[in-house]
Amino acid sequence: MTFQKDVSVIIAAWRAQDYIQNAIESALSQEGVEIEVIVVDDASPDRTSEVARACGEGDDRLQVIKMPQNGGPSKARNQGISVAQGRYIAVLDADDTFLPGRLALLVKAADDEKADIIVDNIVRVDGQGQSIEAGPFLTQPEFSKRHVISLEHYIRCNMIMSDAPALGYLKPLFSSAFLQAHHLSYDESLRNSEDYYLVADILAKGGKMTFEPIAKYAYRVEAGSISHRLNTQLTERLVDAAVRFDRRHGDAMSAAEKDAARLHRERLENTHVFQQIVEYLKAKRLLGVLAVMAQRPRALSFVFGQFFKIAKEKLHKLK
Repeated sequence: MTFQKDVSVIIAAWRAQDYIQNAIESALSQEGVEIEVIVVDDASPDRTSEVARACGEGDDRLQVIKMPQNGGPSKARNQGISVAQGRYIAVLDADDTFLPGRLALLVKAADDEKADIIVDNIVRVDGQGQSIEAGPFLTQPEFSKRHVISLEHYIRCNMIMSDAPALGYLKPLFSSAFLQAHHLSYDESLRNSEDYYLVADILAKGGKMTFEPIAKYAYRVEAGSISHRLNTQLTERLVDAAVRFDRRHGDAMSAAEKDAARLHRERLENTHVFQQIVEYLKAKRLLGVLAVMAQRPRALSFVFGQFFKIAKEKLHKLK
C-alpha cells in the first residue's frame, strides 16, 4: 500500500481518562514528521473515549476507536495497526508520553539505517511525571552509541525476574511494510510482554533492529515490583508464548539463538513454578507447595534464590 504518513502512533487505552490527555498531546506536538494518532479504547468503563476525542477537537490527525468489548492491549493495538497509514508504527502506552523531537529523530535514524525496528532509551518517571533516576534506564556503555541489536542479544536481555535491565521495556517503531510483508501482528493471547514477542518475531524473520542513543520516551512506573504483579495465569501464558515462538522459528534459528531461546523459556518455566509456590503459600496449602516442587525439582534453585532475594530486600528496608 502507499503510506500517507511518516508515523502512526497507536495508543491502546483502558480506564485511562486521568492521564490519556498527556499521552495524546505529547504525540500530536511532535514536529518534523507527518503523523496520525490512533487511540483504541479497549471498552473502558470510564470516560477514556470522551477525554481522548476532546483532546483532538479540530485536529484531523486524531482518530478514536472504541472496541465493543475488552480484548486486551494486543487486540487493541492490532485494531489500530489495521487502519494505520504510517510508514512506521509507534507504540505509546496510554500513561506514558513522548518527549519533544522523538519521532523525527527515530524516523531519520530508521531511514538512514534501513531498520525494520528502531528503539531509543527511556526515562522512567513517577505518577507526577518526575524522573525517578538521574539518567536514562539503560546505562551500559553500548547504549551510548547507535548499534544493531541481534535476535540472540535481544532474547538474552529479556530474562524475567532478572536484575539486568530488559530491552523489552523499550518502545519500538515498527516498519509497516515489514509487518505487512510477513503477516505479523501482536499475539492477542498476551496481556504482558506483547511487544517482546512481536519484536522477536520480526528479528527471527530477518528484520533489522537498531538502537538510537537518545532517551525521549517517558515511561511511567507504578508502585510495586513485577513479582507483586505476577500471577499463575500470566506466567502460564508467557511459558506458552515462549513454546510457540520456538515452534515458529526453531528450525531457522542459529545454535546461539536456540540456546538463548531455551534459557528464556526455562526461566519463564521456573518463574511459573515460583509463582505457583507463592500462591500456595499465601493460601496456606502446603501440600500444593510440595506437589509443585516434586513436579519440577530443577526449578528449586531458582525458587530459593528468589525467596532469598526477597528476604534480603526486606531486611535492607528494616535497617
